[in-house]
Amino acid sequence: MKTAIEQRGMRGISRRGRRLEHAGARVLPGLICARRGRVAGFTLVELLVVITIMAIIASMVVGLGALASRKKHDAVVTAMKAKLALFISAYQSKMGFFPPDNTNNVNFAPGTTNYETSTGLNSLIYELTGATATGTNFMPFDGPPAIPATTFSAAYGRGGIANSLPDEAHVFYQPLPSPSEYMTNAYGLKQLVVPAGLTGAPNEINPWHYDCSNPNRHNPQGFDLWAEYTVGAVTITNGNWNTASQ
Repeated sequence: MKTAIEQRGMRGISRRGRRLEHAGARVLPGLICARRGRVAGFTLVELLVVITIMAIIASMVVGLGALASRKKHDAVVTAMKAKLALFISAYQSKMGFFPPDNTNNVNFAPGTTNYETSTGLNSLIYELTGATATGTNFMPFDGPPAIPATTFSAAYGRGGIANSLPDEAHVFYQPLPSPSEYMTNAYGLKQLVVPAGLTGAPNEINPWHYDCSNPNRHNPQGFDLWAEYTVGAVTITNGNWNTASQ
């Protein structure tokens, strides 16, 4: 038998439970505080701990994503670099010299802005694909119109393509470059560029850099070939003297 006080206490708990149910809350046994009638939940400290842990996990995921993106870009550029280096070596073996570079390369110290500009402005695409010479004009791999020697002189400091013959030149770049591998520079000439997706603006030219004449280049007995690109906030130099460094 329950005492009158116990019965009144049970009725009070029952009434509080019904009020919670009318308010839309589900009443579970043991979750009603007989003294205050509050539903158990997380404290502010517990919520802050959970939020902090979630922020740490999110930052780790973002960091891993950036690393994966860089490795992907490095792999694409390294593969292209290896292909171009193979073509350049084949050119040297056949012709007896490396493809000529921009004659301005020897006038600037490596690492300076002028050096970067001159090494990026090169005729590798024409030397590796060859051209037929017609007087003072050169017919490139992609056909007419022929390019005047004066245009080459203005761009590269020399008046033509070394790998050119009256009938047919040697073709080292095989298969021939696809449109995605080159762009047209300010002189109206083709320029080998870093693979798409590693440039800034959509029409920005991000060229392959080439140097075979500056005495201070990384490979004094050979040639320097490199690409520069940005992944996130990191600027990477991927050259034939390294794999990829920032």
